[in-house]
Amino acid sequence: MKRKSTLASILMLVVLLFGLMPAPQAVAALTTCDWAQFVSDVNYPDGTVVVAGAGFDKTWRIKNIGSCTWTGYTLVYVDGTSMGAPASTSIPGSIASGSTVDLTVHLTAPASAGTYRANFQLKNASSVQFGIGSTANKSFWVEIKVGSSGGSSDGIAYNFVGYANDPATVWSSSVSSSLTFPTADPNANGVAKKLVAPITLESGATNPAEGLLVAPDSATTGYIQGIFTPFTVQSGDHFQSIVNCELNATSCYVNFRLKYQIGTGPIQTFWSFNEKYEGLYYSTNLDLSSLAGQSVKFILWVGASGSATGDRAVWGGPRITRSGAVTPTPVASATAGPSPTPSMTPTAGPSLTPSPTPAVSLVDRVTFISDVNYPDGSVVAPGATFVKTWSIKNPVGYSTWTTAYKLTFVSGDMSAADVPFVSTVTSNTTISVSVTLTAPSAIGHYRGYWMLKNASGVKFGLGSAGDKPWWVDIYVNSSATAVPTATSTGSTVVFDFSEKANLATWANIAGPLTFPGADLDPLGFVIRPTSTKMENGITYTSPSQPTLLTAPQSITDGFIQGIYPAFNVVSGDHFKTTVGCEFGAASCKVFFRLDYVKSTEPAVVGTIWTLEKAIDGFVIPIDVDLVSLAGSSVTFRLTILADGASTGDRAVWLYPRIVR
Repeated sequence: MKRKSTLASILMLVVLLFGLMPAPQAVAALTTCDWAQFVSDVNYPDGTVVVAGAGFDKTWRIKNIGSCTWTGYTLVYVDGTSMGAPASTSIPGSIASGSTVDLTVHLTAPASAGTYRANFQLKNASSVQFGIGSTANKSFWVEIKVGSSGGSSDGIAYNFVGYANDPATVWSSSVSSSLTFPTADPNANGVAKKLVAPITLESGATNPAEGLLVAPDSATTGYIQGIFTPFTVQSGDHFQSIVNCELNATSCYVNFRLKYQIGTGPIQTFWSFNEKYEGLYYSTNLDLSSLAGQSVKFILWVGASGSATGDRAVWGGPRITRSGAVTPTPVASATAGPSPTPSMTPTAGPSLTPSPTPAVSLVDRVTFISDVNYPDGSVVAPGATFVKTWSIKNPVGYSTWTTAYKLTFVSGDMSAADVPFVSTVTSNTTISVSVTLTAPSAIGHYRGYWMLKNASGVKFGLGSAGDKPWWVDIYVNSSATAVPTATSTGSTVVFDFSEKANLATWANIAGPLTFPGADLDPLGFVIRPTSTKMENGITYTSPSQPTLLTAPQSITDGFIQGIYPAFNVVSGDHFKTTVGCEFGAASCKVFFRLDYVKSTEPAVVGTIWTLEKAIDGFVIPIDVDLVSLAGSSVTFRLTILADGASTGDRAVWLYPRIVR
C-alpha cells in the first residue's frame, strides 16, 4: 500500500518547462453512462466544527465524467448519520458529460458532541444509484465535528501559529540564517507570515482556522523553515494540518516536511509530502506517539522543487492535538494573537474509500506498516489462489487484540471469510496478518478493502478515528507473455506512440532533447531499441513488439516527456500499453503518466492515467478508456517522473498505442 499523500501530489504535476497549469481530470478506467467525480468541498471541508443543533448548507463540486447527460437526476442520502438530510434532492437542469455542478443539501448538526459523517450518491431518472470511484459506486460525504459552542473533544496542546513569533522560534532559509516573523511579502530571502482565520484553501473552500503562509527563498531548490520552541510529546498526541498552495498560486510546486530535533541530536524528517497547485487541498494527521516522553523541537519546512518562482505554500491550522488538552497561551513576548479553537480534524483528503463502518471504540486502532507481499499493482493469473500478507501494528496506548479479534473484509473485490487471531497482540506490537484470496477470472484491475473487527463485532482500522481500511490491489493478466503485438488482429491501431516517437518533442525541465537520445545521458533520454528485456525476464523484439526505453533527467524528481502530434479522439478509443522497468534496473522507481492538452484548452495540461512502478519482477498491462476526450483534438504526452533520486530509473513502454 502506498500513502496517498505521496501519490496524490505527483498525479497532477505541471510540466514546468512549459509553465502550464494542470486541471484535475478523471482517470478513465471503464465506459460508464452514469459516473461522477468528486472535485472539491465548496464549503464545510472534512472536520469543520459546527455548533450542536445548528443548521447548515453543505455544497460539493461534482463533475459528470460519464457519457450520459444528467437530466431528472437527484442527490440522495445513502448512509451514516443523516443529520436531517432529505432522502433526495433534485439536480436542476441538465448536466452534460464533462460539465461540473455544485450540489447543495441542507443539514442539521446533531445535538451531541462528536464526529459525524453522512454519505451521498446520485440517482438517475430510472432510480439507478451511482457515485464516484473507479467503478462509479463509491459515496462522497460531509464530515463535521460537533461541539457545544464550536469546540472540540480534542484540544490543541501546541499551536504553531501562536508560537510562530516566539523569540525562541527561529525562521531561516537556504540563503538567510535568520528571518523575522512576519517577513515582508514578497521577500527574495523567503516569506513567513500569519493568515488570519478563516483561511481560503486552494480549492476555493474556506476553513475556520488561522494558518501560516510560507514561501521558499528565490534560489533554485531553496527552502524556508521555522524551528519551534520545544514541546514535550505525550502518547496519543497528533500533528494535524491542511497543506496546499495559496489560491491562484498556479506555478506553486513544493515539498512540505515536518522535521524534528531532540536535544542537540540530528535533525530528522518525520513526514514529507509533495504538493502541486491543482485545485485540491490535502490533510495530514500524524501520530506522534513514537516521540512520547521527549522534549522535541518541531520544524515546519517547505522547499521548492526546482525554481521557487510562484511557490506560496499554506499550512492550514498546524497544531498538535491531545485528548482533553487546553491550548497553552504563548509566552508574553509573542504577538501573533490568541490561539484558535480547533476547527478541523484532517482526513486523508479527497480519495477513494469504501463506505464508512460503524463508530469504533477509542481503544481500537491500527497502524499500517507495509505490504509483506503482493504490493500494489502485482500481477496475478485469472482465478489463481494467493495469500496476501500485511504488516500492521497495535499502536502505543491502545487495547490488546485478543483471539476474539478478526481480520475482516470491508468492501471492493476478492472477498473472503473473517480470519481470527491465533494469539493476543499487546499495544506497541507489530504483527503480520494474512488472508487467502482468489483472483477474479476476468482480466482487469481489482482492489479489496480490509480492517479488523473487535470482540464486539465493531470494525476498526487506520487514521485518527480508526475508520480507514487498508487494501490489496492487483492486476489480473493471463500470463506475462500475453502482450498484444503490432501484428495482432482485432481492434485497429490508430496511433502508434513508438512509431511516431521521432515526431514527438522530447524534453526535460532544462529544455528540448534529441530523439533518439544517448543511453545514460544525465539529461535524460528516450530510445527505441530493437529488443528490450523487461523486468519479468522476457525479451520483446521490434517490429512485432516495439518498445520505448525512457529515463528521466538525473536529478531528484527529474522527468522526461514526449509531446506528440495532435490526434482526434473518437468514442471507443483506448490507450493501451504494458509498462515496467528494464531487466536489471535494480533501483528503478518511477511514475508512468499519460498527459494531454485539448486544442480548445491550450493552456491546460490534464492527466488521464498514472501509475507508480518499482522493479518487482512484474509488468503491468494498461487499458485506458479515452471516452472523456472523445470529440476533441488532443496532444498526448508520454511522461516519466523519478520518484526521488533518478539513479537507475530505466522505464519501458511496451507497444504504447491507441486502438479503435
